[in-house]
Amino acid sequence: ESKGLIKPIDFLEGVSIKRPALEAQKDFSITARATWIDNVIFSHKKHALWNGCEVCHPDIFPSVQKGTTKYTMFEIIEGQYCGACHDKVAFPISDCQRCHTKPVQMGGSGPR
Repeated sequence: ESKGLIKPIDFLEGVSIKRPALEAQKDFSITARATWIDNVIFSHKKHALWNGCEVCHPDIFPSVQKGTTKYTMFEIIEGQYCGACHDKVAFPISDCQRCHTKPVQMGGSGPR
């Protein structure tokens, strides 16, 4: 997508649900709860374009207010939140750098 090899569209006549454009279509940071890994950079624009709003809201992510992120990687691994799609129809959650902006630091007694 970023290389221009594909050009996704966000509406198919007769198939898609008509809805107004979102005000905020920018990337935003989700604060990591661990000190050994960087925050997640989330592109709402890409997710909305590929999936539409109803795939995630309100069932998977009922709260959309800034600073209300309360889920953990354990929950994501169990298939909740981001894990509802990632590892199934989207890239695997084991590819940490796809979401986190710096690599996971492993060693000694585990992540640090």
